[in-house]
Amino acid sequence: MLTAVHQARIYAILTELTAIPADEIKSTDRLREDLGMDSVTRMELVSMLAEEFDIDIELEEAVAIEDVGGVVSLAGQRLSDD
Repeated sequence: MLTAVHQARIYAILTELTAIPADEIKSTDRLREDLGMDSVTRMELVSMLAEEFDIDIELEEAVAIEDVGGVVSLAGQRLSDD
């Protein structure tokens, strides 16, 4: 289950990687186009999420994520699998 604390941590990680303040990041923001994340930064994001929440994320799932909402949704799915 993804709590408000989990979601806030995801936004904090995005801020850490992009230098965009968390309160300016929207769930509809696209990782590449809106947040400027390249493939390396996206892999860093996946790694940080896996470490932060102790979850496993498959590479295929990671590359399919297009926006912030997708990141939140995937983290929520993985947390509910535990």
